[in-house]
Amino acid sequence: MESIGNSRKLVIEGGQRIVDFDNKAFKPIPQAGIDLAVQAMNAGVMYRYQPKNKETSLTATLEHNFSKYMGVKHTVGTNSCGSAMFIALNIVGIQPGDKVLTNAFTFHAVPSVIQHARGEPVLVESNREWAMDPDDLDKKATETGAKILLMSYMRGHVPDMDAIMAVVEKHNLILIEDCAHAYATLWNGQLLGTFGEIGCFSTQSSKGLSAGEGGLFITNNDEHAAKAVLYAGSYERLWTKHYDLDAELMDRLQNQIPGYSMRMQEVTAAMLTPQIERLATIKKIHVENWDLLYSLLSHHPHIEIPKPLQQVDSFCDTMQFHLVDLSREQADSFIDLMKQEGIPMQIFGARRNARDYRQWEYIQAHQDELVDTIANIEFACDLSMQPHLTQENIRTMATVIEDVLRYITDQEA
Repeated sequence: MESIGNSRKLVIEGGQRIVDFDNKAFKPIPQAGIDLAVQAMNAGVMYRYQPKNKETSLTATLEHNFSKYMGVKHTVGTNSCGSAMFIALNIVGIQPGDKVLTNAFTFHAVPSVIQHARGEPVLVESNREWAMDPDDLDKKATETGAKILLMSYMRGHVPDMDAIMAVVEKHNLILIEDCAHAYATLWNGQLLGTFGEIGCFSTQSSKGLSAGEGGLFITNNDEHAAKAVLYAGSYERLWTKHYDLDAELMDRLQNQIPGYSMRMQEVTAAMLTPQIERLATIKKIHVENWDLLYSLLSHHPHIEIPKPLQQVDSFCDTMQFHLVDLSREQADSFIDLMKQEGIPMQIFGARRNARDYRQWEYIQAHQDELVDTIANIEFACDLSMQPHLTQENIRTMATVIEDVLRYITDQEA
């Protein structure tokens, strides 16, 4: 095969790979977090309620610091974001069979949480930029009478929050925000996670705060926080090892709330404790890299990269783009070749992807009715852009993407 991209051949055709980095490699734990975790393990103090008081508890300290970072009254550490959302649904009073409005485009953990709480997901359409469609939310709220909205900012994509909050107010919805992908993301200067009654964050390995697993539940509501502590697994008077809880409220609720053993543990908190302060630095790298890749690819005839609304200040740790004017076979070939070239990615609407609602056979989904969401995921590529990537790495990624697309389309010529 003749040289393509002016300088090289594709690996698949016997060329030399130019990718010497792993775009999906997760962030390492800061040394300070490793040291804290080792100290906890050496001391045998790994259970969050082992420390004698809240001042010596790593988990309580993390919760206190994250509350200050987010500008909220309360944070409760959990063992996953899914647990935080499950607790949130129980707090707001979900009953078996209750309908819960949620994104048609999200990771399957979100509808799974609703099913776990014995609710029934009502899937809301996405827009071209993969965020929730406020008009369809209004329509579904009217049709179903649902009173809970569990809204996901999937891959950090933010809807028109003014329009969303207008629908929330119109239908008196209880908003729970799934912010697993929305660290340090703002709408008109306000952090996501602070619009609803409860915000839920993930600390799984690929997220802004990274510890393998874990979750953070935030709220300004004293009773919600009290119940979250108890649902997560506080018992007797162990809640005294949390910051900022109302003692009278805790005593009253103590034996009314079941404990689901969904606590965060000290080693997880140790890994996370020094990471809050690095979020701003990581975000700066993400934004610069995203902007560079956008500038290099946005004019390509087979690529469409929808930009966020101007009110959005994104974390930008991934990039999504639509492949346009390609067949299913060409799109699948693109994914295969990109992996062989050393830059793995996926298409949301292909190959049994867990982010394709048509694969969630455990719920009564709308299947083929969600025409907008189907159109918006069918050829949507998902590219990880972790903060170790340099701008030279980004330029290489753009070159490989362009070369592979040129090869695929040349094959059809």
